[in-house]
Amino acid sequence: MMRVATFPNHKLSMTHTLESQRKVYDLQIQASSGKVATEYAGLGADVHRLISLEGATTRTTQYKTNNEIVDHRLQAMETSVSQIYDTVTEFRTLLINALNANNAQDMGMAEEARNYKDEITKLLNIEQDGRYLFSGSRTDTPPVDQTGWTPPVWPLTPPLTQYTAEYYQGDQVTLSIDADVSQTVNYGVTADEDAFEYVLRAMHYIEISGTAIDAPTMETALALVNAALGTNQGDVTLGVPAPTRDLADIRTGIGISRRALENANKNHEDFLLYTQQGISDIENVDAAQVISELSANQTQLESSYMVISKLSQLSLMNYLS
Repeated sequence: MMRVATFPNHKLSMTHTLESQRKVYDLQIQASSGKVATEYAGLGADVHRLISLEGATTRTTQYKTNNEIVDHRLQAMETSVSQIYDTVTEFRTLLINALNANNAQDMGMAEEARNYKDEITKLLNIEQDGRYLFSGSRTDTPPVDQTGWTPPVWPLTPPLTQYTAEYYQGDQVTLSIDADVSQTVNYGVTADEDAFEYVLRAMHYIEISGTAIDAPTMETALALVNAALGTNQGDVTLGVPAPTRDLADIRTGIGISRRALENANKNHEDFLLYTQQGISDIENVDAAQVISELSANQTQLESSYMVISKLSQLSLMNYLS
C-alpha cells in the first residue's frame, strides 16, 4: 500500500511563494523610491561606507557654509573700504583745489570735512547680521565713536610716534576661521588702522579750523590723506610717517582672505561631488534593472500561485483514479 504525502510539497511551495512575495515587495519599493533600501539594515556590507561618506559630506558642507558666511562679511568690508578710498580721493581733490585757489573759506571746506568724516565713520561702523565688522572680536560694539575725540594737535614735532586712535572702541583681536581640516584663514580689518586714523584726523583738522583755515593746516591734512591713499610715503617734516598699510593695501589684504576662502570652497565642492556620487552609487538603484527583475519575479510569483492552487486540489481520490 502506497501513501501520498502532499504536505511537504505544499510547505515547500509556500516557502518559495513567500520568498517571491518578499522579493516582489522589495523590488516594488525600489522601483517607486529609486533607493536600494529605506533603512541602513537593508544595505548590507555597504552600510559602513555610506555612514562614512554621509559624515564627510556633513562636515564638508559645514566648512563650506561657514566659509561663505565669512566671505559675505569680507565682501561687505571690501566694499566699505573701496567706498572709503573713493571718499578720501574726493576730499583730496577738494584740498588740492582749495590750496591752489587759496579759497578754502569760499569752498566751505570745514563743512565739507565734517560731512566726509561722518561718511567715513558710517562706513567703518557698518554691521551685518548684528555684527560690527570693523571692531575685531567686539562685534557688538560700534568701532568708531568720535565723541570727545582729540587727535594730536597740529603742528606736530617729528618724529611722530605711533598714534593710538582714541575713537576706537573695538579690540586688536585677529579673527580666524577653520576653512578646512588643516587650513586656518585669518581675516578682518579693525577701524584703528593707521590709514583710517589719518583720514579722520585730516578731516578733523580742517573741520575745527572753521573760517580760520590756513594753508599749513591744509598741507598737513593733504599729507595725511596722501599717506593714507599711498600717494606718497608720508611727510616727516610735517610729522606724518607712512602708515603701516595704506587703503589700497587694506583692500588687497581683504581680497587675499577672500581668495583663500574661495579656493577652499572649490576644493570642498570637488570633494562633495565625490561623496555625493559615492552615496548615490550605494543608495540608488538602476531603474531599468529593477523593472526587469520585478517583471521576472512577478512572473515567478504567479507561477508559484498556480502550483499552490494545483497542489490544493490533490487528494487520495484523484491519485487512485
